[in-house]
Amino acid sequence: MKMKKMCQVLCLVCLMSSVALAQGKTNVQWKCDKPSVQHSIPVGDKPGDAYAIEQINCTATKGDIAGNKMKSGIGTEFLYVKGDDVTGHGEFVESMENGDKNVYKYEFSGTAKNGAFESGTNKWSLIEGGGKMKGGKANGTCKAKANPDQSTSFDCMGTYTPATT
Repeated sequence: MKMKKMCQVLCLVCLMSSVALAQGKTNVQWKCDKPSVQHSIPVGDKPGDAYAIEQINCTATKGDIAGNKMKSGIGTEFLYVKGDDVTGHGEFVESMENGDKNVYKYEFSGTAKNGAFESGTNKWSLIEGGGKMKGGKANGTCKAKANPDQSTSFDCMGTYTPATT
């Protein structure tokens, strides 16, 4: 009886260790160009208020997920601009150096000055993974700041769990 209980405890410890090892942390830095496509429609009689849709192209400057290094990404987003406040949501298609692709959804808020983005934050989560992340989970947050050349730098942190095999 003692041996059986000890075996169960040992199996539980091994299982918990494998689950803990499967989850990882990611820190990614992106540099995103000025939007390549952007359309804005003013809101009636509200000066400074508009709805917009845009697309941004990004290059990873640091980071990996599940051992795969990020390469580039394209974000397509819907924005609501109210004076100097910007909120919205979008999807980001990430291309990895090994050819895998991951798709994320995100929600963001930020500030602008004289119509140009200044800074903001977003919350993201994986909606479709490729390769090691197919069937996996990931989520986190990013901080963004504008650069003098009208590009934007993102510093993103998060956790991930690849699909179990």
